[in-house]
Amino acid sequence: MRVWGCALLLCLGLVWEQAAPAQNARPADTPVQPPRTQPSSDQTVPLISEPLRLSDFVGMAPRADLRDKLSEITGFIQNQPNDGQPATEATEVWLARTSTTVYFVFVCHDHRAAAIRGHLARRENILNDDYVSVLLDPFQDRRKGILFAVNPAGVQADAAWSENGGTDYSYDQVWDSEGRVTGDGWLALLAIPFRSVRSRPANSDWGVVFSRNLPRNSEADYWPRISASVSGTLSQEGTLHGIEGAGGSHNIQLNPHAIGQNERTLLNLDPANPYFSSRHLEATGGGEVKAILKDSIVLDGTINPDFSTVESDQPQFTVNQRYPVYFPELRPFFLENANYFSTPINLLYTRNIIHPEVGARATGKVAHTNLGFLLIDDHEPGETVGAGDPIYHHRATFAVGRVSQDLGKGSSVGVIYADEEFGSGWNRIGGVDFIARMTQHWTATGQMVESSTRGTVDSGPPPTYAAGPASYLELSRNGHAFNLDTNYQDYSTNFKSQVGFIQTADIRSDQTHITYAWYPKSRVLQRLGLETNQNIGFDHQGNRVYHYSSYDPFFLLPGNVVIAPIGGQNSDTLDPQNGYPLTQNKNFTENFGGIVFRGAPLPQLNFNIVVQRGGFVNYNPVAGGIPSLMNQGYVQALFTVQPLRQLTLDNTYLLDREHSVANGALVYESQTFRTKINYQFTRSLSARAIIEYDSTLANPAETSLLRTKQVGTQVLLTWLPHPGTAIYLGYNDDLQNLDRVLCARTSTGACNPNATPPRAPQYLNDGRQIFVKASYLFRF
Repeated sequence: MRVWGCALLLCLGLVWEQAAPAQNARPADTPVQPPRTQPSSDQTVPLISEPLRLSDFVGMAPRADLRDKLSEITGFIQNQPNDGQPATEATEVWLARTSTTVYFVFVCHDHRAAAIRGHLARRENILNDDYVSVLLDPFQDRRKGILFAVNPAGVQADAAWSENGGTDYSYDQVWDSEGRVTGDGWLALLAIPFRSVRSRPANSDWGVVFSRNLPRNSEADYWPRISASVSGTLSQEGTLHGIEGAGGSHNIQLNPHAIGQNERTLLNLDPANPYFSSRHLEATGGGEVKAILKDSIVLDGTINPDFSTVESDQPQFTVNQRYPVYFPELRPFFLENANYFSTPINLLYTRNIIHPEVGARATGKVAHTNLGFLLIDDHEPGETVGAGDPIYHHRATFAVGRVSQDLGKGSSVGVIYADEEFGSGWNRIGGVDFIARMTQHWTATGQMVESSTRGTVDSGPPPTYAAGPASYLELSRNGHAFNLDTNYQDYSTNFKSQVGFIQTADIRSDQTHITYAWYPKSRVLQRLGLETNQNIGFDHQGNRVYHYSSYDPFFLLPGNVVIAPIGGQNSDTLDPQNGYPLTQNKNFTENFGGIVFRGAPLPQLNFNIVVQRGGFVNYNPVAGGIPSLMNQGYVQALFTVQPLRQLTLDNTYLLDREHSVANGALVYESQTFRTKINYQFTRSLSARAIIEYDSTLANPAETSLLRTKQVGTQVLLTWLPHPGTAIYLGYNDDLQNLDRVLCARTSTGACNPNATPPRAPQYLNDGRQIFVKASYLFRF
């Protein structure tokens, strides 16, 4: 409560500072020259009778008979690297609409047309290219929007936008685009049907932000001006007038799908009974239905959601981690309008829902009220127990509801309830949250929740019960030179979240991130600055759990090239409650140093490299041993190479090599090699192959980690004319060094569910799948 009280006083003080007049201030002098007028950020969208096409813009300008029928926007201003300066290349946007569609045509002049970057790539994979975008705010709430972007090859990207969460490119809509490179620059057309945009019925005004990205200059240009000194993007949006007729249309969508597959997979959900499941020429089907009520409320239903493997997780370090690792959601049903459920504490982590069959969702906005409701089942919990258990084949139910109310410009207050029910057990969480935009720089965010958890035990000993609160408070400042973000989190000992993602309970932590930047007037050095991050955590008994510190200067060069030498010190404290045979708390101090190097200096190359030397903790000692300090060598290298306009190669290399400080012996070495090759025949037709090798070389004298090797292969042929309509032909294969006995056997030959499955020198194919998937989107 003391922290919340201090934060409230700080918020009130900042507001008072902005509102109160200065004491003994002299009257302002009358200016000799009148102030300059600011460029208008309003524009009217005229109605035309025929659709626009790029063929109407021969010579980088509209036809003479068309020019007077369109609206024109000019005067783009830099946000990066030189905030407030005119764009280095001129950009014009021509606007119009028909009764069903709104059109935006970008005319992007460029004195170095040969240096324009525009690859024919998979949908969404354009962020390293030149591209233009339209950010629409149809509700004009300055909080949520829809981003539509196009590169010079006409490849689309779209995203759900929120001021606090940024861009979510998992969002997909149906719209049309064209792109064309000329001798003087390039052109892009975006044709967005009104039925693909949610808005207030009968509303004729939309918020809008136009942007252009020039990666070779590390440049981002906007209309209207989006100042880097002001917090938020939609908070500075312009206004489009004249969108009459966009609201109130009927919009019903059906998206059935069918899958045919051959599959052989090792199932080990029940560790006492692992077995291979085979399906030959099996056909399944399902689908989704969507109804949009008055263009503002979206109702979604699903039966047998399509979760076939067409995407894969980006590799991360997962070996010898103290806390669980977060993986983003990839499944389509859970992605749309996910920001309606987001709160400072992550109370909905949909990857906890493994095997759903039936679900429903409602999301949208009524006046200034945001609504989100989700109800879905999950068969997976009932499949992890033996056939004799009372909850065998029972399903869990997940229910989440969130309502928030917009207050003023950028502020809101909300409530959330999340619930998982399984057997006689449950995990229920409810609470309140707020966002307070105090000035154009300062924003406060907070949340307080309480959980109630009852264990699922339908026979035997009585079930466990736990309840406890959690809270979150964040204060952030956004500016051109100085940026600060500090947050305080408190998870009580008995707080649990089986629906969301919480790394650990029984902790109070504070994390502060500060950057300060200078902008020299140089063509080579575009920005330099200093960055620091501090993160400290204590348990509720007052024991320090960790203290992580890092410091780095950073330098921005043309081509979005960043060089940042980094150093710092980490400190981890373990106690007997962590499950180790310790008699007292044990602290580990880990100094480190390294460098971050990333950028896109060439149209064919994009890279991100992190190299560090430092210390780490052996969280997996030998049986009966205690954790120990290690010397760590760490490499994370991501390379995207595009040698041809239609070919993209994404390469990942991860290395974590650890040696004992005590005797210099190798403890373990974890490596990942991953290559993803994509060839784009047309914007709709592509072929992709992914090959990934993961290995852990472990020293049994130093760690209980097992020696593991895994080779995964994915091949996919895709025809995707637009989201919802697609045909996939795929092959997935997985090899691991698993012993063919599948589990650790007892003397009776039964599996020991508490023992780790043994490994073997040779590989075992534990998953092979050939599938054809087809879906079609019907819109009424």
